[in-house]
Amino acid sequence: MAFETLSDRLRLVADASLALCRTNYGSSGLKREEPIHASIGWKPTFYLRPSRILVVAVEVNDYLFPQILQIAADEIAHHNQPVAVYQARSLDIYQKDRNLVRSTLLRDRGFGIITVSESGAAQFQRRATPLGQCIPLSLLDPELQALTPRLKVCFRTAHATYETDIGQGLQAVGQIIEALIKGMAAQAGASTVVPPNTATKTTADVIDILYASPAFRNHRAALGGARNFVGNYRNAASHPAATPQQAAEKIRICKAGFLEALRIARELRIVFQSMGYKIVVH
Repeated sequence: MAFETLSDRLRLVADASLALCRTNYGSSGLKREEPIHASIGWKPTFYLRPSRILVVAVEVNDYLFPQILQIAADEIAHHNQPVAVYQARSLDIYQKDRNLVRSTLLRDRGFGIITVSESGAAQFQRRATPLGQCIPLSLLDPELQALTPRLKVCFRTAHATYETDIGQGLQAVGQIIEALIKGMAAQAGASTVVPPNTATKTTADVIDILYASPAFRNHRAALGGARNFVGNYRNAASHPAATPQQAAEKIRICKAGFLEALRIARELRIVFQSMGYKIVVH
């Protein structure tokens, strides 16, 4: 009998969750109560390998966000392969989570949630993404505080994209940085601080022109940071991953790039304020 270590009630949750995951991810690489890798101490209730790059693991447990998942999260985030993790629990336990406090913790840390009703109907309450790519809202919100309301909206939209597609999410924040640079150059060109056609050039060239202008002498650190961002991350998201290691590295690069874009945006806002320019991002 499968899932022999579970109670009858949790066995129902495990069986229904496994059926749901098989329907959505296939049955390739199915293992029950075995470790994903020697470097990860946690033994999920079951896991699948829907592709040679991704592992999808499920913990069946009615205690919301159990300590074993909290411990495993760090090991999984540093594992050299993307691992998406769900916690599966009975629907009534999920509904009894007052104000969804612990469920929100799970969501914020990148875990997916599966619920199973008494009749055995299983459904995703939240889809899981690889834990290594997670940028929790508890981290994002403080990073946004120094930005304008419009920039906050832009970055929140980019974050929503990033949660489902890290490459597109990184491209989205890259476009925000480019828009800030081009907007700065347009206003500098209008006042002849730089040539009027500066904003029509490539982003890298625009930054170089602004950097060389005496009017921006005190802001070269911020412009240099933006230049490095454009050089390091512009094409990082476009390369497909062929191996688990490459996929894990792409996740690390995209996450670092997203967070770097937030820092660059804050520094560029200071430049806008100092120069008396208006931030306009479409």
